[in-house]
Amino acid sequence: MTYPKFAGESPRILILESRYWLDDACMHACDRMGWSYARVGINAEGVMPREQLGELLMAVTEFRPDFIFTVNAAGMDEDGMLAALFADLHIPMVTWYVDDPRTILLGRDCYGSAYSIAVTWDEAYEDYLRARGYADAWTLPLAADTTVFDAEPAQDSPLPPAFVANSMEHFVARERAWLAEHPPVLAAIDAAFGAGRVHRDTFGAGLGAMAGEGAMESWDEHERRHAELYCFIEGTRRLRRALVEHLAPHGMVVRGDEAWGTITGNWGPYINYEQDMPAFYRQCAVNVNSTSIQMPNAVNQRVLDCPAAGGFLLTDNQPALRRMFDVDTETVVYSTLEEAAEKMQYYQTHPQARLEIVRRARARVLGEHTYEHRLRDLTARLKAFFGNG
Repeated sequence: MTYPKFAGESPRILILESRYWLDDACMHACDRMGWSYARVGINAEGVMPREQLGELLMAVTEFRPDFIFTVNAAGMDEDGMLAALFADLHIPMVTWYVDDPRTILLGRDCYGSAYSIAVTWDEAYEDYLRARGYADAWTLPLAADTTVFDAEPAQDSPLPPAFVANSMEHFVARERAWLAEHPPVLAAIDAAFGAGRVHRDTFGAGLGAMAGEGAMESWDEHERRHAELYCFIEGTRRLRRALVEHLAPHGMVVRGDEAWGTITGNWGPYINYEQDMPAFYRQCAVNVNSTSIQMPNAVNQRVLDCPAAGGFLLTDNQPALRRMFDVDTETVVYSTLEEAAEKMQYYQTHPQARLEIVRRARARVLGEHTYEHRLRDLTARLKAFFGNG
């Protein structure tokens, strides 16, 4: 297995394929670039069956990848045996974290090695990942999958402003039920929310910044995980509900789960992400966006998907936005709900202004922010890091 890595004109990637949309986006990008990849289906949760493990080992030995790719450490066992095997074989392994890695790793260091790299969609988690023993960690932003989202803007957008999102009500209830069986943890988290300590900035700093270091000293790893998950889910739920309650009276429609029907009358069912969302983006006069609190800096997928599909976006003002777009000419942002309502109403009635912004934003996405761009950047850094080792 000591074959040279990154010796060909294009990389050979072994993708541990789970339920994440990012797997498909990266495979679509490889197809468009003509890159070679093998895919092994794995379970995102639970035990890996014997047949699945056999398929993985056969792919490693027969396909001889330049690196192994996984999203959110999917397919990795809790003791890190597979990560250790890949390191022993001198095969680089790359994990792209697109959710809070603290609730995935639970402080484990067993995935780190000299052949293990972590990339994260939000820079706030780089130091944490390096501390887990990865050879290096860096930020790799999300991008657009142009196999799904790629269309010129429509001249006419007949649908009203819309916000497509899960209400998070079900997830909050589930996590709160778990915390209810751990009263000291629930009390500390409720106190953190009551004191206003749960928001994007503190979330990026970690659970201690929200709950207080002293409060969590006696908590085990599972209590910490569920506490942080609850902060993420409940904090995001509150942001989304406040947005809907403020903008629905101004004509915004929300599309998502049935719980929205108890919050506003301007509600409709989910939009299928791959089949219906691209056209929906183009048909809506304004697509409103709200970033979850687990992303202190990054932009979410909608910031890339919507303009790539020819849709007009009104989004909250994330720090990374200014590094990816010309905010003055390519995006429209809001910092308060009052500003969101004002800009939503303005752009709803100014189609030419919307059209010009969408065209510039779409050109930026297609020119710099597709998954082909991300995989090229990733591979170039991996090649420089590992050489032919």
